[in-house]
Amino acid sequence: MWIGFGLYGAAALAWLAVFAAAERRRQRSGYQSLTRYAAYIQFMQDKRELNRHGYAQQLKRAFGPFTAFALPFNAMALLGGGALFLHVAGPESAGGLILWAWPLLGLAALAVHAVSAELLSAVPTAKGASHAAEWLSGKAAGRVSGLLRLGGQWALAAWMSLEAARWIGQSWQGWLGGSAAVVTAVMLAVSFALQGLICLAGNGWYGFLQRAIAGIQIGCCLLLLVLLAGALWPSYWLPSIVPPLEAGAGTASLRADWALGALLLWRLFLSGGAAEAAAEETVEPRMRLPWGQFQSAAYVYTGGYVLLALAAMYAAARPLAGTAGAWLHPVNSAIASSPGSVLALDALIAISLFGGSLSLLFASTRLAGALARDSMRPALRRLSAVAVKRRTFDGAAVLAVLTTAALAAGAALVPAAGGPHGASLLALGVMLQHGALLLPLAGLLRLRRGQETPQLVPLWSPGPARAALRWTAAAVLAAIAAAAAFFQPAALAAALLWLAAALLAARPRAAAAGAAERRSMPSRQDLLQLERSHPQ
Repeated sequence: MWIGFGLYGAAALAWLAVFAAAERRRQRSGYQSLTRYAAYIQFMQDKRELNRHGYAQQLKRAFGPFTAFALPFNAMALLGGGALFLHVAGPESAGGLILWAWPLLGLAALAVHAVSAELLSAVPTAKGASHAAEWLSGKAAGRVSGLLRLGGQWALAAWMSLEAARWIGQSWQGWLGGSAAVVTAVMLAVSFALQGLICLAGNGWYGFLQRAIAGIQIGCCLLLLVLLAGALWPSYWLPSIVPPLEAGAGTASLRADWALGALLLWRLFLSGGAAEAAAEETVEPRMRLPWGQFQSAAYVYTGGYVLLALAAMYAAARPLAGTAGAWLHPVNSAIASSPGSVLALDALIAISLFGGSLSLLFASTRLAGALARDSMRPALRRLSAVAVKRRTFDGAAVLAVLTTAALAAGAALVPAAGGPHGASLLALGVMLQHGALLLPLAGLLRLRRGQETPQLVPLWSPGPARAALRWTAAAVLAAIAAAAAFFQPAALAAALLWLAAALLAARPRAAAAGAAERRSMPSRQDLLQLERSHPQ
């Protein structure tokens, strides 16, 4: 157990070292932050950055520093994701996964988030990493990267919405009786209706909800830490790192729990592009979004390890109890004297998953709108139309909600597609997200030493360690995507179909059409005309 704690401490120091190196380089870069000046001055600097890339400021800049932190933090969904992990892995697998898998996955996530933050600080547009892929590998690679990211966001949003609805359905059945399937279906429909309305309402309501959900999650996690630490005092112990494997079906079941548990742990580090999609709506995105994403991942790593370890310790020290269906039994037995607290925490877990789904779904509307505005096809250009009052891509929002709802309904209705606890949707989202980031990362790895793309000037950079971090991130992304494909062959087939569709969509139709589709930089007059029609 102490070896596992030592690995955790070493990984935490590595996170701190990379963050400190990036901060020192930013201070020496000469970049001047304008956050202390009037809002108009900040807006003009951000608008000038966006105009330099050929885009008008049509979306409203309404996100500050805490929202920049809340978007990726909610997408990781520590409270809901941790509850799902403990419920799926069980006491036989949770201890070993937390002790060994969590520190190793944390080091892997460090490299991935460092590369993502570097790209975020260089590309202040809603296309994010796919825009960087355009500069590094061509427009076709950028389109494929964007479409893979879009598919991954839809799959993960569908998975989180489905799990939130299942959690409420099983809890309802445990407390009030009735059919869990019916309650799940109703809650799934209500969830997507609410998410659709929030996406159409604009970023004002969305930013408020994201900040509120992040604050609720942080407060609830701190309270759980205190409760579990007090209940375990003074004995803290985790079960054997390698649990005994039974023969026959027990062995296969335990190995499946380990595989799915490790995938659920890795998903806790996936922000799914929630931060980069908000680049055109955040004040000083090149500074705030990379720091927000990296800090949220660091907090999930440090706080999540302690929270999950304490919950696993309690499960090992006390017999499982509780009657609340899918409820997290160790915590249920700790506060069984207060049924109201159990119901409240059930609701908070569902809210955490709902917030993660909303974060990814909203990000997909921004990415879909950004991809559509670069297309010359009239049908796609309609998706990029921005509502004047609400400042949102209405067509992209409707498309995102309908597609995500169809994915969730398909996974719920067809057991072979959903798998245990929606594992196919989870594996599909992981594979598509990794493929989307591998494309710009491959372009970065092709650059020679000291060679940089003129457009790609990152404000956030770990310095001399970035080459090692890039290669590590590429190896980690490929390895975890391959493991997810091996674990869920059905998800691999769906990912290959989506990749084939993305390649067809990115291919020029003909020489003349390809020339017409090449996006020319709009004139200053065109940008001003668009911005006058969407005043801030």
